[in-house]
Amino acid sequence: MTFLVGGTPRSGKTVLKQILLDKYHVPGITTDLIRDALGKSMPELGIKGHSLSDQEKSEILWPHFREIIKQRDMYKDSLLIEGTNFLPKYLHEFKDHKDIRMCFLGYSEIDPEQKFREIKQYPSIEGEWTDDLSDDELKKLIEEFVKISRYFRDECKQWNIQYFDTSSDFHKKVQQAVGYLMDNPS
Repeated sequence: MTFLVGGTPRSGKTVLKQILLDKYHVPGITTDLIRDALGKSMPELGIKGHSLSDQEKSEILWPHFREIIKQRDMYKDSLLIEGTNFLPKYLHEFKDHKDIRMCFLGYSEIDPEQKFREIKQYPSIEGEWTDDLSDDELKKLIEEFVKISRYFRDECKQWNIQYFDTSSDFHKKVQQAVGYLMDNPS
């Protein structure tokens, strides 16, 4: 089984990945790793650096991610692929594939100031990317992430892909996403 989880930064994708590893022994990889590796090994893609949005990078990277997903058919072991570089309009191609389950996470209904406080109170990992930002830069970025979450929510609705909004009851919503992916709704 291949599990595909897209969504906004700091929406619960990494928490979900850790639950799948700890509880179900499903290893995972992030699209960030693949994106950064391709950015270094193939500079002609033009994705290295911060000049492009995640969505713009997603458009460039889709042919590569598509092939990775297609190649997963040859493997019998499960794998979770998660990250910000999936777009619902592309993952829809795999929506009805029997060995692929997918969903998106975001926070389209949260007050950006509240999300800022949550990120400050519950850092994901030591030395994460948010540590390099000033409070003002982080607040501005969170406002953009709320807009991106709304985009994901609306696109998921259009393409009939499950979307979990982690604006409130964060851990409960992540657990619901885990249940959905594991075909065991909680």
